[in-house]
Amino acid sequence: MKAHKAKWMLLGSVATLAAASGSAMAADLGPYQPYNPPPPEPAPIYQPAIWDGAYIGANGGYGWSNGGPTEPDGGFGGGQIGYNWQRDRIVFGLEGDIQGGDISGTAFTFDGDTARSNMDWFSTVRGRLGFASGPWLIYATGGVAFADIDNRVNLVGAPSFHDDSTQTGYAVGGGVEWAFAPKWSLKAEYLYLGFGDDNLHNADGDTFKVNNDVQTVRVGLNYHF
Repeated sequence: MKAHKAKWMLLGSVATLAAASGSAMAADLGPYQPYNPPPPEPAPIYQPAIWDGAYIGANGGYGWSNGGPTEPDGGFGGGQIGYNWQRDRIVFGLEGDIQGGDISGTAFTFDGDTARSNMDWFSTVRGRLGFASGPWLIYATGGVAFADIDNRVNLVGAPSFHDDSTQTGYAVGGGVEWAFAPKWSLKAEYLYLGFGDDNLHNADGDTFKVNNDVQTVRVGLNYHF
């Protein structure tokens, strides 16, 4: 009987000790808090390569020059062809264009002197580097430019000055392009065409200087293959 009683006393002691240990552990752990996993990291924003590949298009615009004395201006129109490579948001490529028009001006003096400048075509071959955001592309561009420039100066009582030639210069500028449909885009672009000065000479050996730099703005439509 004593052994049986001792056995129950031992079991009671063990149970009491276990309960006390559990209470101590619960006190150490604090109140129960459910586990909330951290939110997943947002996936990187992927820019579809909508600008990648070849394109062809048409454009039209307006050109002007502040170089005296004739200060030519006028409209032009033509076409362009190019190819883009896109790496995520960075777009780089090559573009060539040719334009026909009438960027011209004439100056007169009271004693009958006249001067005339005319650019009837120009062409550029340029690199492009841009940043794409959704359907928009913002880019800078630069390269080589060619133009047919005709400068004439007639002074009363002296031989005339004249130069009509194809000249080579540079083109720099930038623009923005909008892909409004899967294969179509619209663009607006500014270009500065630097052809420097013409030093015109007449039969008497006199020199007359004319600046040939022209600024242009244009809008265009491109079809992407």
